[in-house]
Amino acid sequence: MERKFVYRDDGAIKRTMVWEDETPELFHVYTEQDLTQAIENNKIMAELHPRRSVNKLLARGVPVTVYEKSVLEDWGDDDWAKWLDDPDNKAFRVWSGRVGR
Repeated sequence: MERKFVYRDDGAIKRTMVWEDETPELFHVYTEQDLTQAIENNKIMAELHPRRSVNKLLARGVPVTVYEKSVLEDWGDDDWAKWLDDPDNKAFRVWSGRVGR
């Protein structure tokens, strides 16, 4: 039988551990995060951000799962640039230019 246990739910991030009775030592953790407000804020910031500013705010509200993956995989600047330049992640960009080379 599948078991679930919510061990964190602070309104911003919800984490649920899921496992089977037959193999309780093997489990998955599912992370849910409502990013609606962060994405809306990014749209506003992108509209207000000066196009030719030397102080570039690149991104805001990156999902916690992406941050955790970056820590586990020891991402460097090139890895972050690749993630930020991916069109699928545009909602988390504030600056419209290209980050990578």
